[in-house]
Amino acid sequence: MHDGDSISTPVSGQTSVSEDLDQLLPSSLALEELQLALCKEAAEQELTKAIGRCKELILENAECSTERKWLVRHLIELRLRLQEHREAMVDPQHPQHKGNNVSNRTIMGHHLKLQPLLKTATHTYCDHCTGTIWSVVQAWYKCDDCDFCCHYKCMSSIIRECAHVIACEKGQYELNICPEVGMSAQKYLCAECKTGLVISPPTGLITCLGKLLFSDKAWSDVRRCDYNGLYYCSACHWDSSAIIPARVIHNWDFEARPVSQASLQILKVTSIRPLINLEKLNPQLFSRIQELKLVKRLRQELQGIKKYLVVCRKASDEHLVWKCERPHLMDNVDMYSLQDLVDTYSGDLPSMLHELVDIYSKHIKVDCDICKGNGHICEVCKNVEILFPFVTNSFVCKGCQAVFHKNCIERKKACPKCERLKKRKESEKEYLDNNNVDLFDETDTL
Repeated sequence: MHDGDSISTPVSGQTSVSEDLDQLLPSSLALEELQLALCKEAAEQELTKAIGRCKELILENAECSTERKWLVRHLIELRLRLQEHREAMVDPQHPQHKGNNVSNRTIMGHHLKLQPLLKTATHTYCDHCTGTIWSVVQAWYKCDDCDFCCHYKCMSSIIRECAHVIACEKGQYELNICPEVGMSAQKYLCAECKTGLVISPPTGLITCLGKLLFSDKAWSDVRRCDYNGLYYCSACHWDSSAIIPARVIHNWDFEARPVSQASLQILKVTSIRPLINLEKLNPQLFSRIQELKLVKRLRQELQGIKKYLVVCRKASDEHLVWKCERPHLMDNVDMYSLQDLVDTYSGDLPSMLHELVDIYSKHIKVDCDICKGNGHICEVCKNVEILFPFVTNSFVCKGCQAVFHKNCIERKKACPKCERLKKRKESEKEYLDNNNVDLFDETDTL
């Protein structure tokens, strides 16, 4: 069956066209070009004759020769083209009928788009039947939202809902680590296609009783999805692997684990969406993971920097805010996407945020007179250096929003502006009391 790695699902163990072999017609077979039906619009009779001629040429050429290898590949293509042609003859809605508006279909939430026939075969597999999609000759569709791929003939049998629709409706990840309920709760049926699941007998038992007991049994692999804890058949679970959000949130564990195809597509669709409130789900991570603590500090700086950029005409003309490819990193400091956490673990995200902070800080502190005019002067030390609230050595008073150096405010132990405002209010009150002024005389009269 299919083997995959952490985020993609390449498949092994199936027949495919070798990429390193020449796809062009060998020069020695140039005279046979017409008889081999290289034209894609060949009729059924022409394809049948071409298949016969191709078989003859295979026997005439030496084993392992370039010509024989090319002819074997072409024979496979001819047979697929013949099968596709016959299916089109009995199905008026087949994409081969160019007059039909069949380029786009919507099924189970999938926005399926007809894919062009490629000159060379690609490693693409049908998400419904798990068979190879021969992109050279077979009509096939791909979902624009979740990359679900399927043959045209499999479209009427699709049972998997679009991962984009599921992600939008649910709005969050599965936050429990592998919430397994057991096969009995599934009634021993595949969680997706409802095929009966049969647990394979122990290897030793097969060896001892093989032909006697199990000769008529076709044992199916039962595979568990580490994301949702459900069990699947081998057609719905290709042993692909992915990073599990719940394990990252609770254990800071980035090891890829086996997931079903449906879960894999959900994780792909949501990988860049800010769905994880890490401060709420596991705040202890910030004290234990230094990279995460650094990312939080840099995001706080970016959030303060954004207040300057959005009101700056020059920054707007230069589209500086657009330099941040992940807008949520500047909008708040709490929400993370799964890709954010992966990049934090690898060290890529801190480097990217450092670069953004440097670019934006240079604009505000050096290049732009408008932004510099919105800076502050520390009232304690009276230093002429312009101070900005997003700088790490600055302190912003929660009461009056005045900005000071952290060292200065610690030495002063109180905000001078707040003290000045407090004294002003007290003097105003004292003045009113001494002059017997009642501010509500007119109101009382009315």
